[in-house]
Amino acid sequence: MNKLIVTILICLSIVLTACSDYPKTETVPETTAESSAEQTYSAACNNRLFEDLQSGGTVCFIGDSITAGTATEGISWYQPLQAFITGEVINVSEPGWTSVSLVQDVEEYPQADIYIIAIGINDVLYIDQAFGAASVEEFIDNLDTLAGMLTDINPEATMYFITPWPFLNFPDEAYEVRDEFVEAMIEWCDGEQRICIDPNDTIMDVLEEVDTSVYMWNDYHPDAPEGVGLYSYAVIQQEACK
Repeated sequence: MNKLIVTILICLSIVLTACSDYPKTETVPETTAESSAEQTYSAACNNRLFEDLQSGGTVCFIGDSITAGTATEGISWYQPLQAFITGEVINVSEPGWTSVSLVQDVEEYPQADIYIIAIGINDVLYIDQAFGAASVEEFIDNLDTLAGMLTDINPEATMYFITPWPFLNFPDEAYEVRDEFVEAMIEWCDGEQRICIDPNDTIMDVLEEVDTSVYMWNDYHPDAPEGVGLYSYAVIQQEACK
């Protein structure tokens, strides 16, 4: 990715955070921010996720610490997207949760029109430990069980499954496991009721060109406001490319 595209993505991520409660970043020229905002809105308006967020329906975010809120601010990855959501927002998440947690540790999920599930990074990084899926097959089985639970609550609900988030400075084996999980999730999603979003190429294209400390709190948690802005933008942008 060339530096111009990286700069545009950085500006877009900052613009998204400006739509939330974060203090506006002073280093971005106002004219650049306005232009980036128009591009962000244009990209977002051409995809199903944005339409769902704007539908007035209840949106339930499900996930681990990145959904629960990371870094000192405790801000969820989707916080910048809340400016686009016109319905009620529900958060069902806990630090350390895996795909196993979603089918064993939650007694009852709330009724919602849109479920956005971001899970799997803990399954990937700790695949040799008992609290996550022991294999890609078990991971997909857990997702299938979760999808059935949510369908029982609302047969008309749309579910967005976000692939395991990116991470930095781990052994090659961890990246290989993540690739297997991503490929399996993409194949499992049907593109209708279960929609898969893999934002990682967009995120990593930016992180590979800049000082990662600007966006990341540590090797697997985004920081605020720039990090969660990048994550939110990557989800919207990638879904728009489907």
